[in-house]
Amino acid sequence: MREAMGGIPIFQIVIVFILLFTGIMCLTINRAKAYGVKDEIITIIETEGTAGSSSSFALSDETNRLIAEQLNKVGYRITGDCPAGYQGYNRNGVLDSTGRNAAYCVGYSVVSEVFDNDLNEKCRGSKCTPTKEDLPNMVYYDIVLFYQLDIPIMRSIFNFKVSGSTRILFL
Repeated sequence: MREAMGGIPIFQIVIVFILLFTGIMCLTINRAKAYGVKDEIITIIETEGTAGSSSSFALSDETNRLIAEQLNKVGYRITGDCPAGYQGYNRNGVLDSTGRNAAYCVGYSVVSEVFDNDLNEKCRGSKCTPTKEDLPNMVYYDIVLFYQLDIPIMRSIFNFKVSGSTRILFL
């Protein structure tokens, strides 16, 4: 009765635990890489800025080139589908109109419009008359990147998102 379990079932259990451990390690490494890349993209956007146009808050070509260099430098190759309202870019920094299989996604929120509406609401009935020129263009960018649970032999199973925001930029 001592040797009731044979060698093959124990070997299978060991293989399953090795695969689980490897999967958790891969998930941890991919997540750390995604967070590091997200932080670098945010730093690039905050230092380089945007195209500077008041009508469009799109990222400049130079900013996209620097982001693409960073993605290639760290070997970031995971893609995913962008959420609604975000623009997707491939690993070369080229805008993808569909937002599918994007290496990173960028969305923006114009903060100055909220302030302008708030000032108009507070000045109603009084002598102040705020104008759009009183406020600079203020915008912040939301970044979305992806990482995967990539178990050897079974390949990628799940796709997760990492998101972050820049500080408010004055344009």
